[in-house]
Amino acid sequence: MKKKLSFSVAILLCVAVLSCNSKKESAASVAQKWCELNAKVHNATNDAAKDAAKMARKEFENKMEAKYKGNDAFEKELRMEVEKCEGASEGR
Repeated sequence: MKKKLSFSVAILLCVAVLSCNSKKESAASVAQKWCELNAKVHNATNDAAKDAAKMARKEFENKMEAKYKGNDAFEKELRMEVEKCEGASEGR
């Protein structure tokens, strides 16, 4: 009985982990995250904070480029979404 319960719990945990990891990002959510990082760059009060924010933004860009490389439709939609929020993230 204890083995069956442990096995059931293990399966439930695997399903939960897989369902969390399979979350699909939209172009709007990716653009929103980029704009938040971009705002941190432009709102940084000193050089160290600005450099850290730039590094975080670049890491995010590299991660998204690797993840969506070759998906031209998604990349086009992403550029359009970024254009919508880029000015606001830079204080314009």
